[in-house]
Amino acid sequence: MSFDVVVVADKARVALAAALNILVSRKTCPEANFTVAIPEDSDCEHAVAEDVIRSFATNVIEIPAPRFQIEGHHYRIENKINALRYFGNKPVIGADADLIFIRPLPAAYLFRRIPAAVPEHGLHVYPWEELYSMLELRFPDIKVLTASGEVGAPWLNAGFVVCPDGFRIGSLWHRACQLILHCDWVPERFPYLDQIALPLAFAQASPCRTVTFENILPARFNQNIFYWADEQHYVNYGYVVHHHYRVKLIEKYLSRLITWTKADYPVVDKIIDAMRIYDDQPNEII
Repeated sequence: MSFDVVVVADKARVALAAALNILVSRKTCPEANFTVAIPEDSDCEHAVAEDVIRSFATNVIEIPAPRFQIEGHHYRIENKINALRYFGNKPVIGADADLIFIRPLPAAYLFRRIPAAVPEHGLHVYPWEELYSMLELRFPDIKVLTASGEVGAPWLNAGFVVCPDGFRIGSLWHRACQLILHCDWVPERFPYLDQIALPLAFAQASPCRTVTFENILPARFNQNIFYWADEQHYVNYGYVVHHHYRVKLIEKYLSRLITWTKADYPVVDKIIDAMRIYDDQPNEII
């Protein structure tokens, strides 16, 4: 069963990561058809990444430049929301560039009547009751278990968002962000505006006007890797690895996958080498 994935390519760092997942997925998850969204004020900025994207993505679209400003910061994370809005009224997975699909994704399980995502790694607490009430939504009855073991109101990672309708979910998400931009009583809007708005958009898209367990995906669909964690080979039993540009950890935990991909696409070496400058701890001994 083929399905669509939309990912942003915004300058070299993001474009390189998107190119890497596109190539790996041709081996691990060939059912995924990638649409790459490029903001009108940007480009791929890296010739190798652009060549991979133009050669292997199913489609390349232009999206508006991000306009959100938060506490003096230009909020380019808006791009991923605009990518959904401009994808169209079709089912799609909105994916961050820094993901790698390490095995076939079970589309028949992932796509459902309402949007779905994975709980975040750690819990953040916000004035959720006030936010849900402001939108005339029902505060969720459920609690989610984050990867750190903390329990709380639905707090979801926005890196892998399964949508029954890209335009509708993107539009609801964008409007929720716009509302929160006017709420200076909400903390941590930078850098978490998109993730604060996400469960509110999910609730608006639900017939029951709240977030339920149907909106929640297992952690195996968005597994983060960190330098501070001692042993993370368990990620190989999941579906999606969220690497955050940590090249040394990609090489440590996904070396066989990279070697397998490189056999057909030797350009992977150039992509990974170019990504090294974006590793947040390049000198870490692992």
